Amino acid sequence: MKADHYWEQADYEEMAMAKTFGDLVPISIRIIGRMPQPVVLVSGPISSGGKGSLTENLKVFEDAIITFMKKGYSVFNQLPFEPKLQELSKDYKEYCTPILDDIFLPILKSGLIKKMFFIPGWESSVGARWEYNICEKLKIEQVLLSPEDLL
Repeated sequence: MKADHYWEQADYEEMAMAKTFGDLVPISIRIIGRMPQPVVLVSGPISSGGKGSLTENLKVFEDAIITFMKKGYSVFNQLPFEPKLQELSKDYKEYCTPILDDIFLPILKSGLIKKMFFIPGWESSVGARWEYNICEKLKIEQVLLSPEDLL
């Protein structure tokens, strides 16, 4: 099962030309708009916390997305953005908060994400903790996963 099947070639092309984090929002909204509702989002460690390795964290994240797609959820897969996010954040010495403020905040405020699944260990991630707090404020349902939920 391919976890990015709602992405189209034009989305990848537009992403490649993006110059700012905010340029990625319309692409995200367009992709989410193609998806059957309710759309869910996975949250957890990627660049901070978790397994302590970007590669290992991305593997856990991708596995979680695929698991919930197989369970019938409409999961927005943000992982194709990762290379572009790494490119845009390369000059940040500390955690790159524009990823949260300029991309994920508008996506979550759009009302298109109805539920977030938090991968075990999410508490170790700066971004996942931020997403948890924003979900509370925006009244987006939060599901704290156990390792068994990912089987």
